[in-house]
Amino acid sequence: MKRAWLVAGLVSVSWGLLACEETTPTSGNGTLIPLTPQTVQLDLSFEEFAEAVTTYGGYGTPSELLEAVLAQDYEGVLDARVLVKYSEYPFAASVRDSTGTTRADSAFTFVGGRLVARFDTTGGNRPDGTVTVSAGALPQEFDPQTASWLVAVDTLGDLRPWGEAGAGPALALGQTEWDPATGDSIVLELDSATVALLGDTLQAGPGVRYEVLTPGVRMNLLSSDLRLYARPNIHLDTLVTLNARPIAQTFIYDPSPEPEQGGIRVGGAPSWRTVLTFDIPAELPGTPAVCQRVQCPIVITPGRLNNATLTLTTAQSEAAFQPSDSLFVDARAVLAPELLPKSPLGTSLVGTPGVPIGPDGFGEVAGQTVTIPVTTFVRALFDGSGEKVPDLALLTPLEPLSIGFGTFVGPGLPGAPRLRLILTVADTVEIS
Repeated sequence: MKRAWLVAGLVSVSWGLLACEETTPTSGNGTLIPLTPQTVQLDLSFEEFAEAVTTYGGYGTPSELLEAVLAQDYEGVLDARVLVKYSEYPFAASVRDSTGTTRADSAFTFVGGRLVARFDTTGGNRPDGTVTVSAGALPQEFDPQTASWLVAVDTLGDLRPWGEAGAGPALALGQTEWDPATGDSIVLELDSATVALLGDTLQAGPGVRYEVLTPGVRMNLLSSDLRLYARPNIHLDTLVTLNARPIAQTFIYDPSPEPEQGGIRVGGAPSWRTVLTFDIPAELPGTPAVCQRVQCPIVITPGRLNNATLTLTTAQSEAAFQPSDSLFVDARAVLAPELLPKSPLGTSLVGTPGVPIGPDGFGEVAGQTVTIPVTTFVRALFDGSGEKVPDLALLTPLEPLSIGFGTFVGPGLPGAPRLRLILTVADTVEIS
């Protein structure tokens, strides 16, 4: 009797075990089996993830750069001149009298002065040899924020062209030679008549124009000073040095580059931005290799998306406007596409200081690939909120960054932008 009960119990347990083998803990009908989570990579062409690319210009002005550009027939194309505004002359000087007491003297006489200009001797903008630099007084008022090669002032309701293109005519103040191998500065001596002319805003205006006269040169002017020598009335055998400090600096250049249709451009002065309009399908077909591992089509959800990167390919920029130093590229969501080109932008997807690209990437060794992280941006396209921001702006972190700009291959060409998605998928598959 005891043995019969034991046998019955074993049979019951065996049937129970068999029943467990026929069911799965994740399904109610016993026809689905779970897959181990699989991480897959999808590589999308521009046509598969985007619908448009648009380039906008005009962000910032050359006056915002710390370095101003001088050029003369650079690459057979570019001319650039620097314009500097100085403050009014000092009206008093501190001088010690015969008793040793320091007093303010407003009856001094200017007897001369000098212009001192300092240039960049590092990086790609250093001239190979000696160059000639000249300076001239500007007899015309100009606006540093809006001045261009043809226009001195271009503000709301006020448009004034230069008397001559290129900030002319200018009253010659002198010229000198500069050899980068011997120092970073030039000095132009000014006589008393010239100092008086510069101080008379009715005749000469408040500015000085610098230009390089040596053909084939592009270089950077870092700073300039106007130093004045004065003989004080209370101590006639003494000379004092006063300063008219620079209060604004800009540069003007010709020609102004135009963007290529369908191309991608960032940087320059004023800066360019390029906006990519994304249009990623909610379901992606996947490749045969991917579909052997996970169920296709693949539905994109924020939880599945591990990483998204945009790949760009560098192209040659116009020779005269190729960067002379590394260019940094940033990516930001366009928050209000309907307000372009003046739409506000989201926070950086790249982080400070941006993705660096060496200057050769836009010249001799064009064709380099550049990877830009866009995970946060792509996730937001599928967050279910219904408030998609499909436009992504490519730009430099500082606008402007330099006169040089970066160019990338646009859609429809070898090296066009691509989007790589890395997803982790843990679907179930049905067995028949």
